[in-house]
Amino acid sequence: MNEPTPKPWYREPWAWMVLAPLITVVVVSTITVSIAVRFADDKVSDTYYKDSRMYHFSAEQDLRAKELGLAALVQFQPSDNAVVVELNGDLDYPKALLLTLSHPVESDLDKHIELSQLSVGRYQGALPEGIGNRWYLRLMPELDPDAHQDANWRLKGEINFDLGNAAPLNAVTQ
Repeated sequence: MNEPTPKPWYREPWAWMVLAPLITVVVVSTITVSIAVRFADDKVSDTYYKDSRMYHFSAEQDLRAKELGLAALVQFQPSDNAVVVELNGDLDYPKALLLTLSHPVESDLDKHIELSQLSVGRYQGALPEGIGNRWYLRLMPELDPDAHQDANWRLKGEINFDLGNAAPLNAVTQ
């Protein structure tokens, strides 16, 4: 009796019926993981700390700014390629300040502007490229952006360049 020669496994339909769902799951999982890694949420850059499994917010810098009666007006002057800050309050004015422009969505787009003192309460820095639309603003006496939690005080605000080139900064307390 002549029995037909068996086909290789990859030419059998039952093999592909078993393997097709598994291959599909591996491909879709790989795509999902790569999307999750590429578009992960940015780390929150503020005065939060983790205690056990609870997150706590520290408002010491904001309270200190409120005690000093601090307020500022930030003016962006595209024609002069400058940022001017008028700071008011009861403090020894530092020689330099740091103004951080935080992008609402992508932390990679954040910009840090070092402001030099022109006169008492008046500071100026260079306007960075590529600003427009909406940004969160943070002003503080600490010049290292990574050491923002060490600053003695801070002022916060928000600007939408579609509405104007100036924004007030205040001590924000919960």
